[in-house]
Amino acid sequence: MLGYLALQEAQPQEKNTRVYPLIEKHMPYYMEKRVGGFSILKKGSREKEKPPIKEVYARLQTLQIGWAMENMKLQDNILTIYKDKVPIDEIRLQTQEEITWVRNYFDIKK
Repeated sequence: MLGYLALQEAQPQEKNTRVYPLIEKHMPYYMEKRVGGFSILKKGSREKEKPPIKEVYARLQTLQIGWAMENMKLQDNILTIYKDKVPIDEIRLQTQEEITWVRNYFDIKK
């Protein structure tokens, strides 16, 4: 029973299947499978985190939220992605569900 509860806690938050991949390609953080679980790496850096398996998805989302605060802006249904304060991509969100998901996942306040 404890193993099942730990596994449930370790599950990643649900991601929007259309929008997340469009944003993910710009995010500097990604996961790498290792023998003892997963590592979180930063593109273009030797920075590596090895959180416990039950915390890895929560930690990745925390890093992504921090990145989003600096590099994303949601205005109406247009999500703009920035790099070094210069807009590099615009994603047109097609439904209210997509807008709500972006707000909730990346903790964007109105």
